[in-house]
Amino acid sequence: MPPPATLEQYERLMPGAAQKLMDMAEAEQRHRHALESGQLALQQEGVRLAAHDSRLGIFASLAGLLFSIGAGLAAFILGADWRIVIALCGPAIMMVLAEIARRGKG
Repeated sequence: MPPPATLEQYERLMPGAAQKLMDMAEAEQRHRHALESGQLALQQEGVRLAAHDSRLGIFASLAGLLFSIGAGLAAFILGADWRIVIALCGPAIMMVLAEIARRGKG
């Protein structure tokens, strides 16, 4: 907004100009607030989706880990060769080692 003296000069040259400028400033402020609210809503949705993806990844990893250990145990109980047991438990072992390495770097 221009300084009050400038607004007064506008008003003298064109009656109603000061009110039009005020209306324009208010409309611009409403527009800016609407844009910022939209951006905030998008950021919040992004955080929510990231959290959902993280939980989904954790559950998928847990399912894979349990399946791998279960298959290895079943093979061991059924008397399979040790290489088969290691191959079946390998993904679980790798997941645990990868998590240990990831936490060590953080």
